[in-house]
Amino acid sequence: MKEYILCCFLMCSLSLVVKGANNACTESKAKSCGECIALPGCAWCQAADYADNPNVVISRCDLPENLLSEKCPPEAISNPQSKSVPGQNNELSNVGESEVGKATQMKPQTMDVYLRPGDPVNINLAFKQAEDYPVDLYYLLDLSKSMEDDLEKLRKLGQQLGQKMQEITRDFRLGFGSFIDKTVSPYISTVPARLRNPCDDLSPCQPTYSFHNDLPLTPKIESFVTSVNNVTHSSNLDNPEGGLDAMMQAIVCQQSIKWRKDATHLLVYSTDASFHYAGDGKLGGIVFPNDGKCYLSNDGNYFKANEMDYPSIGHLVKKITDHNIQPIFAVTSTVIKTYKNLQKMIPKSVTGELSGDSSNIIDLIQNAYNDLKGQVILEVKGPKEIKVSEQMAHCQNSTMEGLKCDGVKLGDVVNFTFTLSVDTCLPEPVELYVTPYGYNDRVNITVTSLCDCQCNETEAAHNCSGHGKYECGACVCDPGFTGIDCFCDQKDLKGVESYLINCTDPVTGVVCSDRGECQCGQCLCMQEFEKKIDGKYCECDNTTCDRVSGKICNNLGTCNCGNCECNDGWKGKACECTLDTSECFDTSSDAIDSTQPCNGNGECECGVCSCFSGQGGAKFRGQYCQTKPIVICDIHRDCIQCKAFHTGNYNDAECEKNCQNYNVTILGDEASDYDQDCRFTDQTDDCSFQVYFSEKNGTIYVDVEPEKICAAYANPMYIIIGIIAAIVGIGLAILLIWKLLTSIKDAREFKNFQKESQNPKWEGGENPIFKKATSTFRNPMYTGGKPSANL
Repeated sequence: MKEYILCCFLMCSLSLVVKGANNACTESKAKSCGECIALPGCAWCQAADYADNPNVVISRCDLPENLLSEKCPPEAISNPQSKSVPGQNNELSNVGESEVGKATQMKPQTMDVYLRPGDPVNINLAFKQAEDYPVDLYYLLDLSKSMEDDLEKLRKLGQQLGQKMQEITRDFRLGFGSFIDKTVSPYISTVPARLRNPCDDLSPCQPTYSFHNDLPLTPKIESFVTSVNNVTHSSNLDNPEGGLDAMMQAIVCQQSIKWRKDATHLLVYSTDASFHYAGDGKLGGIVFPNDGKCYLSNDGNYFKANEMDYPSIGHLVKKITDHNIQPIFAVTSTVIKTYKNLQKMIPKSVTGELSGDSSNIIDLIQNAYNDLKGQVILEVKGPKEIKVSEQMAHCQNSTMEGLKCDGVKLGDVVNFTFTLSVDTCLPEPVELYVTPYGYNDRVNITVTSLCDCQCNETEAAHNCSGHGKYECGACVCDPGFTGIDCFCDQKDLKGVESYLINCTDPVTGVVCSDRGECQCGQCLCMQEFEKKIDGKYCECDNTTCDRVSGKICNNLGTCNCGNCECNDGWKGKACECTLDTSECFDTSSDAIDSTQPCNGNGECECGVCSCFSGQGGAKFRGQYCQTKPIVICDIHRDCIQCKAFHTGNYNDAECEKNCQNYNVTILGDEASDYDQDCRFTDQTDDCSFQVYFSEKNGTIYVDVEPEKICAAYANPMYIIIGIIAAIVGIGLAILLIWKLLTSIKDAREFKNFQKESQNPKWEGGENPIFKKATSTFRNPMYTGGKPSANL
């Protein structure tokens, strides 16, 4: 039982103020400034005397506007905002003003971002394309039999290719590699003779291989030409080639290929066939997946081609992205669709159609490079805790979603914006990187959480009863202690039990009415926005009293535990009734009795006359009860009747003459606020009607009920029709009864007839009128003793 009580006490003591509905700040039960500002939109009041009232609980963690309304000084409110501070911010290089490879293309270069949970910050970066940016171009050529003529053309155009690229940038390097396929069946023939010469005996070729790095990247164009001239074609059996194996090794073998860090990496892939990918290696008994590591020997051969499967497309794309490679697929028309689909998976790549003999290779590479150079794509890399959103690219002529601009020319400046945010506090600063795809430039962003308050402690001597630490105006209690000064020991079970008894409402049995904290036997009531809670058990508040036009106690009193305590001169449940009677005295010259409220014919209630009833039960009328009800009704009867219904003692001419100051309208849904009401009977149709009227500035405004109330009389025609209908109905009923009885009788007789027919009894006898069909004649002359013939 004691443990249960202790649990209840602990839960109760953790309750804090709730200002307004769904206020996450106060509902968070934040006990320190750091806990508070870790919540989106919340602020902390660090004023020492803000929440020290011993009778109420006021949360220091609340919305900023609520803290201000609770008289927290603005300078004492800790509400840090997310911000970004540029660090290294060198200007963007103009065209040709920087050394080769030393241009600044991104601004700023470093940035510090301070993020508060739920408070995003906008990041603005600029990119300017510089002249003579270093370029590394590695030419990867399919040397299968079908590409023999392409090899011959490349031998002729090798020197020209190098010269064209040097026109684009002064810092250019060129490399060369070749590929065919894995050297196991069924990709090649494993007959020993075919292993040595996979081609026709009349035109022999070199043995098949997977990938060979023929020439690492070099600025010497002559070396490229020599390397291309030194290679010869080979052959394999199936149509797809091992191109993905070659691309993977060319990408990950950074040192062997000699990719430079500060350069644009172009990988030209030239073929007329499709490619093998992950899973195809099982046909040759190769089951180990490709691990994406470099396996080039000193002489440039891929020596694990027959041990590992082909790479998957996703794996290859990741390596392309990680190493900033920009592929250029120079392929023939038969497979261009395949490589265009592959291009869609790679952020920055180009596919071009290669002529049958590769004669257009130089133009294809030059156009592809210009296309790639015109694309500026930013990539944001960072931990998953950092959310990147609202990415926008502000290009030369348009603004679009994403971090990509097309058609960027040399010297153009494009801007990119995005938003960074965090949901929770980061345990330590993290690094975020923004890089333009294909370039070595990078913006380093250091993200730090704003979850610590920088408070100026003015009461360092506050010891929090020796059971806590004073931080930002409040005591942060040690475990097991609570209270404003951490003076309540929650481990004292006997004390806790007695505390709860003193804090429990005997009527409801709820501790502090669930709207406060029980601290050392006393309820400290929570205070809500525009809602003050008080009472011994926090059972009262200032919002449960009656209202007038939405105003508690009409704003003319205070609400005390559901009852309005009105200011002087006011009364009523909602302080809606004034005690001032000055408005009830008739001060006009023709007043009946100006010394008494309401001319003595009524009493003043809430500043308005409530008239008494006269003889016959009719009330006095008028603002000051100055008019007898019957008299006033008789005065206006004729004009109202002729104006509303064109009946009564006035004809139309007399009505127009005598009733000019009457404004009569047919009543809508309900009557307005009129002074008088009367009921008249129209003698022309013996019907009564209700009217409401008042006099303002000499004009009498009248509202008339739209429907008269008439006595209901029976129509003789309906009576006659009813009698006739009754006679006809009775006659039809009699006929139906007669028909029913006769039908029953006939049915019985027919049943008896059927019964007798089934058991007939006939008497013997001969019909007296019956004659036989034959006659007998005798010949008198015949003596033969034989009878004559019958006829």
